[in-house]
Amino acid sequence: MPGQMPPGGMPPPGGMQPGMPPGPGMGMGAAPARQQMARIDPAQIPRPVVNQSQEVQVFETRVNGSHVNPPSSSTRFVVRDRGSASPRLLRASLNTVPATNDMLNNSGMQFALAVQPLALPDPDDDPVLVVDLGELGPVRCGRCKAYMNPYMRWTDGGKAFVCNFCNYSNPCPDVYFNYLGPDGRRRDTYERAELSCGTYEVVATKEYFARPAMPVIHVFLIDVGHAAVASGATAATCQCIEQVLDSLQGGDNTLVGLVTFDSSVHFYNVSKGQAQPQMLVMPDTQDVYAPMPSQLLAKLCECREQLAELLASIPTMFAATAGPECCAAAAIEACVELLKPTGGKLHAFVSSLPNSGIKALKMRDSSSSMAEKEKQMGLLPQDLTYLTLAAQAADFQICIDLFLLAQSYVDVATLATLAHTTGGSTYHYLPFNPMMDQDQLLNDLKWNVSRPQGLEAILRVRCSGGLDVEGYMGSFYKPPNSPTDVYLPAIDCDKAFIAKLNIMEKLNPSNEVYLQCALLYTSPDGARRVRISTLALPVSDQMGAVFKGADLDSQLANITRQVACTLPGGTSAGAKELILGRITATLAAYRKYCATSSSTVQLILPEALKLLPLFSLALQKSPILRADVRPDERSLWLANVMNSSCGRIMGLLHPRLFPVHHMLRAGAMPPNGAVPEPLVLSSEVLEIGGVYLLDNGSDLLLYVDQELNEALAQDVFGLPNADVLHRTPQPLPVAQRDSQASRLLFELLNTVRLQRCAFMRLRVAKKGDPYYGLFVNLLVEDKSTAGMSYVEYLCHVHRQIQEKMG
Repeated sequence: MPGQMPPGGMPPPGGMQPGMPPGPGMGMGAAPARQQMARIDPAQIPRPVVNQSQEVQVFETRVNGSHVNPPSSSTRFVVRDRGSASPRLLRASLNTVPATNDMLNNSGMQFALAVQPLALPDPDDDPVLVVDLGELGPVRCGRCKAYMNPYMRWTDGGKAFVCNFCNYSNPCPDVYFNYLGPDGRRRDTYERAELSCGTYEVVATKEYFARPAMPVIHVFLIDVGHAAVASGATAATCQCIEQVLDSLQGGDNTLVGLVTFDSSVHFYNVSKGQAQPQMLVMPDTQDVYAPMPSQLLAKLCECREQLAELLASIPTMFAATAGPECCAAAAIEACVELLKPTGGKLHAFVSSLPNSGIKALKMRDSSSSMAEKEKQMGLLPQDLTYLTLAAQAADFQICIDLFLLAQSYVDVATLATLAHTTGGSTYHYLPFNPMMDQDQLLNDLKWNVSRPQGLEAILRVRCSGGLDVEGYMGSFYKPPNSPTDVYLPAIDCDKAFIAKLNIMEKLNPSNEVYLQCALLYTSPDGARRVRISTLALPVSDQMGAVFKGADLDSQLANITRQVACTLPGGTSAGAKELILGRITATLAAYRKYCATSSSTVQLILPEALKLLPLFSLALQKSPILRADVRPDERSLWLANVMNSSCGRIMGLLHPRLFPVHHMLRAGAMPPNGAVPEPLVLSSEVLEIGGVYLLDNGSDLLLYVDQELNEALAQDVFGLPNADVLHRTPQPLPVAQRDSQASRLLFELLNTVRLQRCAFMRLRVAKKGDPYYGLFVNLLVEDKSTAGMSYVEYLCHVHRQIQEKMG
């Protein structure tokens, strides 16, 4: 029957061997909860399947003219573009669309599109081709403005094309004409990317330019206040900026500026012709202004050496800074004023709560005695003028990146709105320690400035007839007068969005529906382009087909963003009810419409969504909803999941746990760049004397048991035994040593970082320290203060389904 667990999942009814304990699908009806759990074999419940074979899956976006359900975003695959966009770029929550809105509502699922328009391809993917049609520019429908794609239908011998989005017949421009073949397709179909590929880029003509392309501009804003200097953040920031200058994109026209702040703001003139940098001080932090950009923005190629000397001298220049004043907000606003004539990127390095000058913030109470509702109010910005400043920056094409190198609370909830609205990124290092965090800071900054990205971008998702875009979720700017477009002063390969879709009228099951994302942007070399990605999906009036095409990754990305949107100002209890309500509605609908012949005492899960309970539980145990999480950490998670890809969200919710000591005992890594097989996320798998690496795509935690043998303590940590290791205070750096065990560990670390496309600083977790608590909290299958065990949660979900079905 559809939805029964495959090998490794729940056993099908009647398929159990004598004496084998039943899975959750067996006998879970009226029995008490404890009895239900006793009848569940934890080894049989659904978990992510790890493909240890070294063969890379080749995914063709269409086979025999039909859509194909994409592989999980957490696996490696190579894409062959056969006329529909890669799932890296567009991933629908439903790969088979319900024929009516009632059917969609009855399914308990939501229709959404995960969009990552500049996503990094696999090196072996089909490349995205660039089309240059000269003065003709992009070919579009004259009515709905959809862009040319493989599903436009050609008529009248090639003299007209019918839009697949609105069915309007368009005359073909004379210069674009070509004859049709016997199959009704143009003879040059496979010679033109726009006629044969799901994704292509087209060079934009002058009407797509609101203004001439600006050079790439980077302004670095450095905290030189007492706290920043004392913690080493100022010196680390200056060193990292100097090391990434040669990675800035844009060629010889790239402009840079440097600004520092403590209780006042200091600009630096490093333009050509200056014998030495000239400092201009803005002492009044209540009346913000900026000198002329021509004085403060200089070509990197002309001031590189002078800039390096200035960066080297700044920590010494401000070594005697005293006082707790931090005018970070005033400094950011001054930099926005500086960039208004041109736009550009502002990289702000902040080490303290902005407590002086305009937009000064106050410490907010987050004590345990506060009402839970009040705590979540702390996730809203405390000063709404930050939203005004962010909107103003976005209007002038200014992107703000935040690097928060703090020792204590800095009100991430308020500051992060600046990055959220302008297409920027928020990085948080708490507590910042140069010895532990400078490598991470350097890698974060270098990737930020060198990754594939675009400027002055506008994004829109279009739907074919019968569908509609309800709205978007992500980090972007949406002007009040633009209901359909998303504005992005900057966009990069890591940024992702969710488009919420509605079914407005009955769809024909014999036809396909179409979704198209168009991203207009300027490349770092000044080229104005449109990246067009089109996805064709089948329609069905059969509920079984809809569930068969459900996509776990994008559904989780959708619900995670919904939680991130509703939690600020709400309650964690309300967010957990939202998660449980969604999962219950979906699984109850599957039971009602697709598994009616199964016994009601069985928990039947659709094959495509069999991991939905596990990931839903993990979301409820994440820092977004745990009660023991500091406000800044919770706000950072909220900010990150709003713009994260499906794959990154999957990794954040369900980490990988590697038994490092097994690999060290074997004396070798798995072949062909693979990693050891991950373990179940439960303390039950932890062995005495073991070493475990936990990776969630954001952090690396190395858990070391108290009874680690002396040889590993010496080879990996350079310490005589486990007792000394556990008495050594944090932070405990792990440096590569001249031993086979150390070399293997670092080979594993580098492989994991390469797979995640992130550096991920390493922390050692030992019993009794804060990192051990973080490690334990990420073992999501265990019962904890954050929630039920996985087995308990399956039983709970099953009871909810039974109650819903009466």
